[in-house]
Amino acid sequence: MTMASESSRFADKFLQRLRRIDPDQIEGFIAQMLREKGLVEEVLEHIEEGTVLCDRQGRVVTINRVAAQILSVRRTDAVGKALRKVVRNEAFAQLVHEYEENLEAIRDREVTLLAPRQRTFAISAVPLEVEEGFSHHTLWLFRDRTEHDRRAEERQQIGRMEALAALTAGVAHEVKNPLNSLNIHAQIIRTNAERLKSGGDPEKPLETIVRSTHVLQEEIQRLAGIVDAFTRAVKPVNPRQRPEDINRVLQSLAELMGPACSERGIDLVLQLDSEIPRFPFDSDQIQQAVLNVLKNAMESIDHGEGEIAVRSLLKSDHVLIEVEDNGCGIAEADRLRIFEPYHTTKFDGTGLGLMVVYRIVRAHRGAVGLRSEVGKGTCFSIALPLDERPVRLLGAEVAPRAIEG
Repeated sequence: MTMASESSRFADKFLQRLRRIDPDQIEGFIAQMLREKGLVEEVLEHIEEGTVLCDRQGRVVTINRVAAQILSVRRTDAVGKALRKVVRNEAFAQLVHEYEENLEAIRDREVTLLAPRQRTFAISAVPLEVEEGFSHHTLWLFRDRTEHDRRAEERQQIGRMEALAALTAGVAHEVKNPLNSLNIHAQIIRTNAERLKSGGDPEKPLETIVRSTHVLQEEIQRLAGIVDAFTRAVKPVNPRQRPEDINRVLQSLAELMGPACSERGIDLVLQLDSEIPRFPFDSDQIQQAVLNVLKNAMESIDHGEGEIAVRSLLKSDHVLIEVEDNGCGIAEADRLRIFEPYHTTKFDGTGLGLMVVYRIVRAHRGAVGLRSEVGKGTCFSIALPLDERPVRLLGAEVAPRAIEG
């Protein structure tokens, strides 16, 4: 039994016996009530969060100093009035209207208020039950989230700068080798061209020039590939989301990659959940993300007996896409850095494919997960929300340092 319930029963009995109670007892009871009310107000006054207590009709019973500043009202003007008439901020007014319509608790709803200056607050409305199942009062709580959000934004900005620095350093490293090769073969061509100019047998210099010209073309293509990969990694990811069939996308991808898997002796198995409804996502971007993961899975399997399973699973608030292989697996040290730019364990890898996966999924408000065991295989998970609510962190989610956008 709560203190509120005990107080309510006591008050009922007191009112029933009011006529038989001595005036001194009445005076003592009222004095006790006033002391308790004063104690509650004193406690609320020293809380750093803004608090507003409303009665069953939505009228302000008490409002502490912090809440009065947040709502830009005088406490004497607010007490006794309906909260909806006191509120000047439209976003908060809508929140009050929503609560009065549904009479259900509101938890940490973020609202930006402009006075005394623009700040973001997490606002909660908590029904207080005086009797079981019968709500008499509502406590509104205002927690200032401005500094928390500012620090989070600063951390994201630092992460973006660090990732951009890593990308730039990676590009410089990747470009250096083909540039050196271009320089060497340009010198070879020049030397042999001078030999041709001076006369003599032209056959050997011409062969050398032709050979070096082929190398120049290959290195130029390699440079173009580095630039293209860098461009894909850093350009903003703005999904064009429309209701799509995720199973159709995965089937199309399997048809595209099936021959390449067969050539490597890999069985590509589709396990699709037929209960998944159409939901909004960018089919081109998600196909690119799953393709990047699928290519990684293929490269982890030696030529011979291998299997890759591509699954779709319907969860309560999201769709889960899994790509599981029985390849070499990923060491724990690499697992922590797998989505970072230019981190790769492959001889000819760019180290940008999985970073692109991460950015695409994050732009869809989704999450990326990874389970792996060296020598047994790896399972990548991509979770996409069914509606506008972002997916909560997956159990094995990797949180890389990557450029968001």
